[in-house]
Amino acid sequence: MRAHVLTRGWRRQDDYTFFPRFPEDRWWERYGEYADFDYPLLLVEADGVSWRAYLGGMTTSREDVTGTPIRLSLALDGECGPGRQTDWVTRLVEEHVHGRRRGGETGAAAEKGALWALDQVFDESAVAALFAGPPAPGAGAEDLVDIAVRSHADAAESPPRPAPAGIPAPSAPTGSWVAGIGGTEAREAFVDHAGALLAGTVPGRALVLNSLDDPDALPRPAPGEHLVVLADAPEERFGSTPVAIGGKASGRSPAARVDGRLVWAALAAGAVVVVLRCGRRRRGPALRNV
Repeated sequence: MRAHVLTRGWRRQDDYTFFPRFPEDRWWERYGEYADFDYPLLLVEADGVSWRAYLGGMTTSREDVTGTPIRLSLALDGECGPGRQTDWVTRLVEEHVHGRRRGGETGAAAEKGALWALDQVFDESAVAALFAGPPAPGAGAEDLVDIAVRSHADAAESPPRPAPAGIPAPSAPTGSWVAGIGGTEAREAFVDHAGALLAGTVPGRALVLNSLDDPDALPRPAPGEHLVVLADAPEERFGSTPVAIGGKASGRSPAARVDGRLVWAALAAGAVVVVLRCGRRRRGPALRNV
């Protein structure tokens, strides 16, 4: 698994930047119409062989020199299938989704969870060392991510947490759908779908979009893919029950049909104008010589 980490340090000059380097393919920027990258969002894409994910705007326990909370974003990619890295990303997705309630409310990272471990690894001293220059062996950004992965793998050996009482097991909708992030069953179905993407059992996308205000302005599924969207928006715009997303649609209005007779008439009129202008040019010198 490859990892790029976006964060900043305590000092004013240690502004937000990527470690270990600036990514060549910033594929998540294609969702700029639907996402504000300064706030929490989640993007997962998979084709059955490989996956890539962007977890943005995650709150850390750190603050900068002005007292402003520092955020951390991850750009990850790897191969589909079982493994500790896939388990870790699946847990990150789960905590990210369930940590969001509805329209701006954020739950704290659960202690000993994947997000909590990530925050502990990227503490103030570790981030300051990243900004100071080439890191020492084993202290680079990808090394720190791997430490967080191993920490989660060790904690995962404990018994799984029980399902919350009183919440029925969700019946995951089939196909592509959208729902508000406030619905518990919609969040559970979203996590299940993201897990299937990472495992390679289904191709498609799982998106938590924080700037999606118009239900008619959704990204559209490509042929054969399953697209699942949670809108991090007020519930009056997106209900908690999943609603099917239609097929791929063009954002361009269909062109009106053009009558062929009108085309030929326009061409004929243009030809007449050209002939008249040419005739005037020929007569001009003769009139001047009279």
